[in-house]
Formats: sequence, structure tokens, C-alpha cells
Amino acid sequence: MKLADSPGTIALPTHEMGRFLLFTISLAGTNQPPGCYLNASASASVTENLNKIMGDLRDEDAWVWIMGDDHCWNNGALVDMLRTLDRHPEIDVLVPLVTKRNPPWHLVLFDEVGEHAEDGTPMFKPLEWERVPEEGVFEVDAAGSAGMLIRRRVIDAMEQPYFYSTLDSGGRQVILNEDVTFCTRIRREHGFRVFATADVVLGHLGIFNVRPMHNGERWGALTEFSTMDDKFRHVFMPVEETAGVGAA
Repeated sequence: MKLADSPGTIALPTHEMGRFLLFTISLAGTNQPPGCYLNASASASVTENLNKIMGDLRDEDAWVWIMGDDHCWNNGALVDMLRTLDRHPEIDVLVPLVTKRNPPWHLVLFDEVGEHAEDGTPMFKPLEWERVPEEGVFEVDAAGSAGMLIRRRVIDAMEQPYFYSTLDSGGRQVILNEDVTFCTRIRREHGFRVFATADVVLGHLGIFNVRPMHNGERWGALTEFSTMDDKFRHVFMPVEETAGVGAA
């Protein structure tokens, strides 16, 4: 049985249940692979929601796809990502192209910078737009959890809690969010690999609905927003106006 035809969980770890849920499900339509089911969890903590959903996975689930109440996706996105995993057994975690919700619209993909905090925690910076190929998959050091597709073997190799943020030595300030911490742990402790695919993009709902777009020459952020006459307006923001490369 191919992974694209196997059972799995679509997880919606939202903290504001229903805010964008209807919108995202309507965009997803019914084009989902056989055997998948929706598992939603709502509390004040996204990390708590993620851990609950991971703990509730069914024995037959071969994968989990993480969504949220501020994400939207197109028909076929999940199937395309599953088929990518079928073609690439070396990929343990796959993410689509996603930008941050609000400007500056960095990609939610990260490179280790080779420097560490005082306690040894690795530091990261947003991946440069120029490093994203026009199509295909490419390896990254870490990624946000928006649209993250995780093979079941990754979850089974870990101990709870699966997700937690990395705090400073005083236990107060967050140095790494839970998704970057997750990627760092699975790479360093278990040797799993994280890849992104330029063939699937995800919308991120903030001030606008923002998603990456390749205009035939380069990547940038496409913002979509509704006007008073209910017509969508589209603005392509070129790389130099959105990247801000080097900011953590």
C-alpha cells in the first residue's frame, strides 16, 4: 500500500477553534486521500494541542499532517505531499512553502547559523528566498509546523512531550519555538531529515492571506485581501521587499 493511500490524521491544533476553521476546510474541499480523518484540539496552548493530538494517533495512522486555524490550502495539496513521500523514502518530515503571517514575510524555513546561545542552544535564521528552487524538494535545518507532514516512524521514535519550546537558562524567554525545537531534536537525536517542497505552497492568514509564489523569475510573497466589494486583490511582493535576510 502506498503512503498516499494509507490512513492518516489531519491535525488542527488551534487555540481559537472556529476562527478560520470553516474557511480552511472549505478550501480543502473533499480531495483527501482514503482513510484520513480530522482531529482537532483547542486550548490556549498550541503546544499542548499538538502533544494531545500526537498522543491520540490511531494505531493504523501512517502519517500526521499539521494544520491550524490560520492556514489555508488548495485542493490536492495533501495528496501531492503524500505522493512526494512515496517517491522519497529518505524524507521523514516534509513541509510546503509557507511565509510568516505578518510582514516582513520571511519563509518559515530555517538555516542553522553555526552559532549557539550560552547554554549551547543552536541559533537559526530564515532561509534565503534565493535558495528555494523553482520546483522539487530540498533539505532544511528546521521549519514551522504549518502544513508539516510527519511520518509515523518519527513520532514512534520520540518520547512525550513531542513538542515543547526551548527556553533560556532562566526558564523565561523562548529561544526556539516548539516547531524549530522539534526539528532540531529529531535531526540530532534520531537522525531524521526535514525537507521542504517547492511544489506545494500554503496560505498563512494574518493581516492578509499570504503565500509564496514564483512569478517565472523569482520567488516572492503573494498577498490576497478582500475589498468592500468582495473582490480579491492580489499584490506580488518581490524578494527584496519581503526577505529581510539575516533576521532571526
